[in-house]
Amino acid sequence: MEKLAKFLSEELHTDPDLYMDKFYLYQEKLLKRNKSVNLISRKSESIEEHILSSVFFLKKFKLNNKSKIADIGTGGGFPGIPLKILYPETSVTLIDSISKKIKMLDEILNEIEFKELKAVWGRAEELSQKPGYKNKFDYVISKAVADLNKLFSWGNKFLNKNGVMICIKGGDINSEIQTLKSLNEKINIEVINFEFDPVYNIEDKKIVIIKSLFNK
Repeated sequence: MEKLAKFLSEELHTDPDLYMDKFYLYQEKLLKRNKSVNLISRKSESIEEHILSSVFFLKKFKLNNKSKIADIGTGGGFPGIPLKILYPETSVTLIDSISKKIKMLDEILNEIEFKELKAVWGRAEELSQKPGYKNKFDYVISKAVADLNKLFSWGNKFLNKNGVMICIKGGDINSEIQTLKSLNEKINIEVINFEFDPVYNIEDKKIVIIKSLFNK
């Protein structure tokens, strides 16, 4: 994963040697289980691209290392596990509605042995209403799993009063933003765009930061 190491060093200005062993271990465990459950494409021989598209936004948006993160629609653990590796003191909850993916993630997490990292099966919009989840998180993060309006309706209730949603997106999202604004007037939306050296193959990526302006 040479591109990832280069990105960590040159773009995030951190020492790759602090993290690469964990990224390689994560890749090993995920690719092993991907043979039986589609966590990523069956043709994949590396998860480097998935990691890069999970962490690129840290170039301009830093997380609090003591924060609580909910990753909704996590699939194979993206972006939650890469963020946990880079921010080891965070508490990360991986959420997915497909039980077999959560079962595989549980196996991976047991072997990687991270503290404060768990996988939970359920629909985000239902979990966010339950004690222990409602208003308990500093960040809700998602990686291109749905339109912005759906993501907001699914994830907003997870956030504490100062919490924000971080939606990783690509392509033209103007219509998604307009729909979100028209249906939810009391929110603040910020779009942060990114451009990187083509070597990283991170093309037309952006994040949408959503903050609620009303009491949840």
